[in-house]
Amino acid sequence: MNFLLIGHAGYLGRGLHAYLRRSHKVVGWDRDEDLFKLDRAVLEREEIDCIINLSVMADRGSPRFLAGTPTDQVNVQGARFLAEILSGTHIGWIQMSTREVYGPVYTPEDVVETDMGLRPKKLVGETQPYAPVNFYGKSKIVAEFLSESHERSAVIRLTTCYTDYDHPAGNWVVALIRNAMKGEPVTLTNAGRQFRDPLHVNDLGSMMEAIATKEAWGESFNAGGGDQNLISLEEFVRVAAPDVEVVAAGGGDLGFAFDIAKAQSILEWNPRVLVRERIPVIAENIRRGITDPPAG
Repeated sequence: MNFLLIGHAGYLGRGLHAYLRRSHKVVGWDRDEDLFKLDRAVLEREEIDCIINLSVMADRGSPRFLAGTPTDQVNVQGARFLAEILSGTHIGWIQMSTREVYGPVYTPEDVVETDMGLRPKKLVGETQPYAPVNFYGKSKIVAEFLSESHERSAVIRLTTCYTDYDHPAGNWVVALIRNAMKGEPVTLTNAGRQFRDPLHVNDLGSMMEAIATKEAWGESFNAGGGDQNLISLEEFVRVAAPDVEVVAAGGGDLGFAFDIAKAQSILEWNPRVLVRERIPVIAENIRRGITDPPAG
């Protein structure tokens, strides 16, 4: 299958590009190429079967939608542009979205305290109502709706996705491991008791393959690491550096985790990579400054 991966130079993009190119042709498209210069001629020349749109600007500072800003341009107008150039084609479109379209979900009544941190009494499924609290979440909802205008499109919403490698941008996975490795105290809101369900980029890639091969168009899927990858931020840090001192700070959420039953049922997909096994690998790659998967 021939994929065009928009955002291939980013943190997740590098890992996803490496995974997909094992079995497929992957054409990368990033800032240097400019999303708005993509056209039908490129798609036809490269014989693209499916576009994956990872391009994103994550403005979490504003509660309001701000038209005309870079976040609007990339997240919303970028999706509108893709809808226009894909109109009338049989090319698939996988639009990436985020848990932030749902906003804060968990209250104290929705979690239980365990020795390993908080754990959810419920998981967030696709029927959860939209309730974004920032511009980023709002812009990604609009992008989801725009993708619906193409009949051969699907949406994947992520909680946390990670790779085995360092990256200048990265996400909280990279940031926490970097801080833990310094040998200094690590400050965590809510004492790090909040939970997450990290998904390895290879498992994200296998979900994308399943969507494209099964032609699960018209669907939206919540993508998390599953029960086996539920982990508190405190435990995460201690796996990276067992002797690290965790300093509690005020504020913070209680956690977030997706119900992946829909993807398991429709796509026959399950995450396979265990985050507790990957944390030491990530730490070693960060120590060595390895930012890219091996070539080949």
